[in-house]
Amino acid sequence: MRRERLSRLKAGLAEKPIIAGLKGKNDAPHTVEAGIKVCFYLTGDIFELRELAALCKEQDQMLFAHVDLIGGIAKDAPGMEVLASEIGIDGVLTTKGYLVTAAQKAGLLGIQRLFMLDSEALRTGLRMIHSSQPDAVEILPALVLPSVRERLPERFPPMIAGGLVETRSELEQIIKPPVLAVSTSRVELWNYERV
Repeated sequence: MRRERLSRLKAGLAEKPIIAGLKGKNDAPHTVEAGIKVCFYLTGDIFELRELAALCKEQDQMLFAHVDLIGGIAKDAPGMEVLASEIGIDGVLTTKGYLVTAAQKAGLLGIQRLFMLDSEALRTGLRMIHSSQPDAVEILPALVLPSVRERLPERFPPMIAGGLVETRSELEQIIKPPVLAVSTSRVELWNYERV
């Protein structure tokens, strides 16, 4: 199941390399218009997450929940089981390695979020990735990626860039290999198409 989800994630992002950062269910209609294949639910509660999961399923989109910031979800293995079996999302975003592992055991994809604030954060993040073995990594803020790209190991999980992307030109500077996609809550960037 996880392998199938990972293949679907990679295929969806190859087709549309933008991930819609949703701050509520009112953002969802814009994702269809833009051809979005993958959505991140960034903040809110488990009730809205349930509604979004049903909506994304109808729209044939993958949905990932930022479990660190969503109310009503236990930050433990049973919480990840509930997300998998009761809510029906595809995966989670988290800064916590143990939640990546718990999500994967529940059959969900686990995306590790790494904040690249300085060289020590980079070293710590690389150790965490080695330990948790996430399905993908989201590097934040995205604007540091051109500087950090050369410091990353060759064998690295699929990479997503997120945070502080405000313009199309910034997006185009960032969305180069090995970056698979950019996540953004800026609705005006959701229509981006790779040329």
